[in-house]
Amino acid sequence: MNANVGMVYPVAAPVSAYTPGSSISYSGGFVVAEAVSANVSWNRADGHFFGDDVELDTDNGVLGYTISFEPTGLSATSRQKLLGETVSSNEYTITDAASPDLGFGYIRVMRVKGTTTVTNSYEAWWYKKLKFSISSEETRTKEQNIEWRVPTLEGTGCGVSLDSTGRLSFAQHKTFDTLAAAKSYLNGIAGIT
Repeated sequence: MNANVGMVYPVAAPVSAYTPGSSISYSGGFVVAEAVSANVSWNRADGHFFGDDVELDTDNGVLGYTISFEPTGLSATSRQKLLGETVSSNEYTITDAASPDLGFGYIRVMRVKGTTTVTNSYEAWWYKKLKFSISSEETRTKEQNIEWRVPTLEGTGCGVSLDSTGRLSFAQHKTFDTLAAAKSYLNGIAGIT
């Protein structure tokens, strides 16, 4: 058994430097909010090569990905950093500018069955370059039964070329025995002190 039982510590950081063929770096990382859920869909090639009436090869390489991320809500500051809103005198303005390029990560809490015990492990995930958007938001009156409404962030990610191999890198993940170690790993990538 290696089942996902939780999600914690969603963080993001603006891309501070990236030149194709070399490293990518981040600065000004921050904790977005508490996590509710994240759903990642990998966009893959679907190429089939035929010869002599048989399939000889296929290509199912990753082309990109989308993330639907639901936080417990967004502060005005987090929203501004994620979506690129402008701010002046504590007033936030949505403009026609594209959202900033970000790195984004979180920790998946996993339940792992060993030979005699069941323990937790912590998978730290980091998506290297994406842009977030909010396509719709609903606001309603308070009724007899409260319905909790929070925004869903839609992220579109692309690959980055980090070396001379020509291969694109989309995300990375690493498993830790403790939550503190997983947080430290993401903090190091995102530049969170």
